[in-house]
Amino acid sequence: MASQTVHKLSHIVLLCAIVCAAPAAADDMSQVDRAVTAIIGVLPPGWTVVERRTGDIPWGHHWEENDYAGPTGLHLIVKGTRPISAEFRDSSGNSQKIHEATEALDIWLMPRNYSYSLWSWPAISHLISLPIQPTVVVSHGPVKVYARPGHVLLSEKDFWATLRKYNGIHWPDDPDSPDYLTWKDWRLNLKQAIEEACCLKPKEHPK
Repeated sequence: MASQTVHKLSHIVLLCAIVCAAPAAADDMSQVDRAVTAIIGVLPPGWTVVERRTGDIPWGHHWEENDYAGPTGLHLIVKGTRPISAEFRDSSGNSQKIHEATEALDIWLMPRNYSYSLWSWPAISHLISLPIQPTVVVSHGPVKVYARPGHVLLSEKDFWATLRKYNGIHWPDDPDSPDYLTWKDWRLNLKQAIEEACCLKPKEHPK
């Protein structure tokens, strides 16, 4: 009799946990929608969202991304206005500069329970030289936000077709460097807009 009572109680506890978690999950999703709207609202003239990827994680946060089984989020790719040229070199050492891409910003909106690996690229970037990592924009509340400057190819097919004709490639203006991004205050603009949209108390970024 006692075992049956314990069994019933465990089912009740599980059911309560599911029922209580459902509204919280739904509210977090609505907060993501608010954050996306806020992001679109602060984009500079000419900037636009060109791609949305669900089930994604910030670039470099986990070594084995294919084996990652933790929380995932929404990845927005926002294209800017600055054209980016690549310098292709032939076997004789001659080079040709060709417009191949446009500046962009990769933005990841992650759930509150997301965290990056202890051995992720951001965690060890101070030890070795690594590509520019995603920056923390909002670290608290129902939506954690990370972003990183990047670029969008005009045509991936044409880019690889051109590359096959040459022996090497060089990007004179690093397309992934924040120094060249025309949206200079992107981190502050995004932080303030998202915190206001999600009714978050402003919080200083970790140093």
